[in-house]
Amino acid sequence: MNRTLTAALVGIIGLIVLFLGSLMIGTSWIPLSTVLDYMFDYSPTVKEHVILHVLRMPRALAVLCIGANLSIAGCIMQVLTRNPLASPSIFGINAGASFMIVLFTIVFPTVSGLALAGAGFAGGLLTVSIVLLMSFAMRGGQAEVRMALIGVVVQALLSSFTQGLLIFNEESAGKIIFWLAGSAAGVKWEEINLLLIFSLTGLFMALLISKSLSLLNLGEDIARGLGQNIWTIRIVGSVIVIILAGISVSVVGPIGFVGLIVPHITRYLLGTDYRLLIPFSALFGAILLTVADIASRFVHFPSETPVGIITALIGAPYFVYLARRQSRSAS
Repeated sequence: MNRTLTAALVGIIGLIVLFLGSLMIGTSWIPLSTVLDYMFDYSPTVKEHVILHVLRMPRALAVLCIGANLSIAGCIMQVLTRNPLASPSIFGINAGASFMIVLFTIVFPTVSGLALAGAGFAGGLLTVSIVLLMSFAMRGGQAEVRMALIGVVVQALLSSFTQGLLIFNEESAGKIIFWLAGSAAGVKWEEINLLLIFSLTGLFMALLISKSLSLLNLGEDIARGLGQNIWTIRIVGSVIVIILAGISVSVVGPIGFVGLIVPHITRYLLGTDYRLLIPFSALFGAILLTVADIASRFVHFPSETPVGIITALIGAPYFVYLARRQSRSAS
């Protein structure tokens, strides 16, 4: 309990500090006093308040929500598939959602909001179905590594299709390519409203099944013996993953590896009780992506660098490490 309270206290304080830092740091420095003044007494006649309201606050909120979403999604995927390498990006959900969103954006240029979220949901559902069906149809090797490899192949294939769409639609390519790298710059308040609705819904559903996920983590036979409906857990869990990953991709594009890294860190600190893993993964995911977003502003200052590039630099070596560890433990 002491470890849990310490982790909660340190995490919440750290997130508050990082959130305020995200509002202060940019092409122009805004003092903390001005940020606090904006938060408690917003004035549209103050230039710094307008910058915070139009640009920085929506971006900071989006990063916070999406870091939490992707971490929860990865946490659930790892227990549903019993695969420590599982995450929305590794299993191709991000790529599938991105492909469908880009397709909708090109075919219907004025589409936005709920329609894009629905497109992302459909793309994620299609992709995860393909990965699971192919992994069940194939034999040989460890199932965990096999599913991860199939996910990487499907992700690469869908990414190629997405690039092909852009080649034949050059007028849309510039904006979409920046979005495909995973960028939170330019997020608007209407997108934040939609993001919050889906994020809170996904978090609430995840907390509802957290006890069942803990039992499933002990093994299907044990969970079934304790009265759990395995297929119901898998279906509900998959829907949560696709909701959280789909809405995140529709707002800022595909951001990889957050859903892979954070659940492992949380599990190492707090154990395997998903009643703790779900909320703490959300907290630590928000922290990780906020750190990455702040770091992305210094890579090519004052120009913007997509935050997805920073998470890839962090996550790719970690994925290799996990894959090697799985291979050694299986041999």
